[in-house]
Amino acid sequence: MTKTLQTQPPEWIHTAPVRVSASREMRTTPDRIFTALCDHESWPEWFKSIKTVERLGDQREGVGSRRRVTINKRFSVDEEFNVWEPGRAWGFTVYESSMGVFRTLNELVQLQPISDDRTRVTYTMGFNPNPAIGALMKLGAKKVLTKNLGSALENLGERLTPG
Repeated sequence: MTKTLQTQPPEWIHTAPVRVSASREMRTTPDRIFTALCDHESWPEWFKSIKTVERLGDQREGVGSRRRVTINKRFSVDEEFNVWEPGRAWGFTVYESSMGVFRTLNELVQLQPISDDRTRVTYTMGFNPNPAIGALMKLGAKKVLTKNLGSALENLGERLTPG
């Protein structure tokens, strides 16, 4: 059974009740990172908590395109992209979830060039948890989510760093 979430515009993430963020500097260009973000099916290779990613619908990219991300056998989310700025930013709002963990969930990846071959990547999750688990989210889960985002960015950086 799926739960419908309240979708939010991109700017909502900055005022979300709970925010989790991680940043990493990568030795590559913003365009190369953006291309990797758009390679949805490869996410499980560098974002280890993700098991599968599949595109939904006919629209393959851009604002309005959709995908389903499966975290484990019982938890998946359906996402709709609301930010798609090649080489700059990429983000989505979750519109359905297999579990009632969140009321609202948005994610945003921002790419900031530092030099010709270096980019700062900031990955932010903003969410409004279900009140039944809100206190837990603000305590333990927030730390785990921050660690997962940081590890994913480390893995992505290693994957994209010229060898």
